[in-house]
Amino acid sequence: MLSKLKHRWKQILIFLSLVGPGIITGNVDNDAGGIATYSIAGAHYGYAMLWTLIPVTILLIYTLNASYRMGVATGQGLGDLIREKFRVKGAFILLLLVFLANLGTTTSEFAGIYSSIQIIGINFSNEFTLLQSKAFLTLLTYILTIIMAIFVWTVVVKGTYKMVERVFIFSCLFYLSYVFSAFYAEPEWNEVWRGFFIPSIRYESEYIFDLIGVIGTTITPWMNFYMHATMLEKGITAKSYYISKWDVVIGSIMTDIVAFFMIVACGATLFKNHVRVESIFDIGQSLIPVAGSYSSILFAAGLFNASVLASAVLPLATAYAICETFGWEIGIEKSFNEARMFYSIFTFMIVTGCTLVLIPGMPLLFIMRLSQVANGILLPIFLFYLITIASDKKTMGTFVFSNFEKYFGWMSMVILAVLSAMLVYQALWGA
Repeated sequence: MLSKLKHRWKQILIFLSLVGPGIITGNVDNDAGGIATYSIAGAHYGYAMLWTLIPVTILLIYTLNASYRMGVATGQGLGDLIREKFRVKGAFILLLLVFLANLGTTTSEFAGIYSSIQIIGINFSNEFTLLQSKAFLTLLTYILTIIMAIFVWTVVVKGTYKMVERVFIFSCLFYLSYVFSAFYAEPEWNEVWRGFFIPSIRYESEYIFDLIGVIGTTITPWMNFYMHATMLEKGITAKSYYISKWDVVIGSIMTDIVAFFMIVACGATLFKNHVRVESIFDIGQSLIPVAGSYSSILFAAGLFNASVLASAVLPLATAYAICETFGWEIGIEKSFNEARMFYSIFTFMIVTGCTLVLIPGMPLLFIMRLSQVANGILLPIFLFYLITIASDKKTMGTFVFSNFEKYFGWMSMVILAVLSAMLVYQALWGA
């Protein structure tokens, strides 16, 4: 009995030492674009889109687990494997699409930082009269957004992998604010569970746009590149796979539990009161009359945390993807001089994303939503690359996909491709 208990504790300690890549990746998935997309889903459709979280969670675990297995089977980066399997031309096409999607998503993170600061400023305008001045609040928002960009850059470039990982894991705790917001809104739980377990589909262009957005914000190519690279940097090997894989499962479930409560919070407040959302600022402000100022502050605090966390991870994922593919030095443990291209790409993403958001009149909510839809359209293309490599016995060895895993992947890819085609068709021909 004692030996079994010791063995169990040993397994728990091993798991805790390996935890990080999956949980961080899963939680960062609920970034500014994700919060905007889930909030829109709740505000426009109530609980009608909750059911999508079930198949999306399964597919998220599937894709991240595939990347994890590739890492432990080969010890190579995902970019390396794509280049070897599809040659430079095939890798370049995917990388270009991933880069453009990630640049849009990084911009949406700084849009989230900008909007959350504005919402918090408005909520405290009665206590601080200066905040009642629109010009002062705008200037303050500009300055704080730039400061946060510098902070993110400094933490990653000057820190070590362990320090950065601890900061990221601690930041994940702030997602609990959305759980509190949902309960504070007092939803009709019978309606919530009906929306969660009974699928509801509408063949309307806006619904399909938002549906692809929900899928695209939950399952993204950057997640696979980031998690794959960080698990290798952490030193996870084939021996520890069967314990560390639960890091992926837990992280995936956590991300969609938070998404669930985001949709519920907005469904119970904005949808119930027929509030039409036109900007991310509207979401925070619209919560005040229907759920009180605390719900607005919780929303903004969660948005701020998610945006700051993701504004570091998205540029890192992009740098990992590009540098792995072209064989350049990578890693947070490396100095700027040792991994010049890695940190240059990281810096470019942050500077560009922050600068675009500070341009007056930028449609911030549209940028957030569009970046997630772009990821959704890109997903079936990425799945083709992922499944092809994971099904290669020579590359994967004992970690190769089973027939069931192959069929599940190809079927998912086809369904997503059809949804994307429907959206493109409706956008071009207005069907």
